[in-house]
Amino acid sequence: MTETTLPSDIFCNPLPMPDYPVGICAPSRRGKDAHNDKYFIGSVRDFRELADPEGIYLDGKWYVFPSARQAYVSSDLARWEYCPLSFETDSPDLGYAPSIAKVKDHFILTSSTLFQGRAVIFRAPTPLGPYRDLGSPQMPDGAPIKPAWLDPTIFCDDDGRLYMYWHYGGVGAGIFGAEFDPENPVRAMTEPVKVIDFDPINEFECYGENNEHIDKSYVEGEAMFKHNGEYYFQYACNGTVFRHYAIGVYRGKSPLGPFTVQRTPVVLSPTGRVAGTGHGGWMAGPNGAIWQFYTCCARRIHFFERRIGVDRVTFDANGNAHVNVTNTPQSMTKGDLGWKPVSVNKPTSASSYRDSNYASFATDDATHTWWMPAINDPAPWLEIDLKQTFTLKAVQIIWVEEGLNFEQGILPRPVPFALAFFDEQHKLLGKRSWLDLPTDHLVEFKTFEPIQAYHVRLVFQNPVESPLKHGVSNLTLFGNAVPQARNPR
Repeated sequence: MTETTLPSDIFCNPLPMPDYPVGICAPSRRGKDAHNDKYFIGSVRDFRELADPEGIYLDGKWYVFPSARQAYVSSDLARWEYCPLSFETDSPDLGYAPSIAKVKDHFILTSSTLFQGRAVIFRAPTPLGPYRDLGSPQMPDGAPIKPAWLDPTIFCDDDGRLYMYWHYGGVGAGIFGAEFDPENPVRAMTEPVKVIDFDPINEFECYGENNEHIDKSYVEGEAMFKHNGEYYFQYACNGTVFRHYAIGVYRGKSPLGPFTVQRTPVVLSPTGRVAGTGHGGWMAGPNGAIWQFYTCCARRIHFFERRIGVDRVTFDANGNAHVNVTNTPQSMTKGDLGWKPVSVNKPTSASSYRDSNYASFATDDATHTWWMPAINDPAPWLEIDLKQTFTLKAVQIIWVEEGLNFEQGILPRPVPFALAFFDEQHKLLGKRSWLDLPTDHLVEFKTFEPIQAYHVRLVFQNPVESPLKHGVSNLTLFGNAVPQARNPR
């Protein structure tokens, strides 16, 4: 197979979104805060994140609104463009958990009040704006909405009726919903009702890395989707800092319930590069497909350092939903391509390393470990012994940044890189280079013309004079084994 015959819509989780923003809890964005500092791993420093993706599918494009950023747009899940929103007044920091819905001929947008001064409902003629501030959500009597406007989500039914859901917490806290006026979407038309609450019978909802807290959870990240005449109310649970962060779903015949819980999680992936798969939302797609966008745990610098991913939703004969979380190349139209990760935990060597950030940490399939070259190494290289000849077709690199400081102007930059391929005797077989990258990708994913190799070397530049240094959290090669000759018996 040549590169020209590959599908053009190949993606790999976590998604390679351009221009990852500074994290909401990073000191350059939020300042140093005593409560926040305990969630840093090591020193308090800037990091980048995207999380909590919700959005809409409109005119052949996905418009994704994640935490920490405004909007990303794609028509194939493989290529994404960052699109800042326009506002009639000063552009706000939407913060955590934005949500959008089309209501008649306009779009309604809101986000969580966590670390924000006030809850706001915005309206615009297009998904990208210009948005007008309509004010804060209100109870039917005009009083401020209760309880707190946390992780809100917006749902417009087929008949044009508008619903919003909000709040989160553990035992007794619950998630609330109400019908709102589509002509004046700040005003609730009905009193809020508790839609769902923490249910400890669902062990996957329980807080902790091993669901060990039987009386505690964060039931949050709600989103509504209508499928085959039934309302699927999804929620995240357990805690976004954990790799067992998951997504569950309730089903009902009305937007405000009553709902029946599905006792198995829709999304749960506790290991590997794509873990902690929670808070997100369903979106439609081509040919009637439904896609689950979700959060992925990174947790290298900060507890809330995260990425985002997407996979297809399937339903069994009884309407129960399930998502098979993937960390290998997928085609939007053709599905799984059968390319295996062939570099995980294989022997490595490197030009240098700093402190205890050894080369092997770049291939351990973990999100919180990394290889860091020596500070005076201007052209670092990392080589993997694949232990066999493989036909290689793609690479994913999750970069690490040390020295990032948005306040001081030490900003992200593209990382040009090359791959060199060798046979078992270390004879050079070919190279693939990406030296003119116009856009910064914290997560890089590239397909290339297939090549057979036994050893692969990654080379990139780390200018000695630059205060920003790069390392590698994950270097993953994808392909398939070349059958070895077998001796006849």
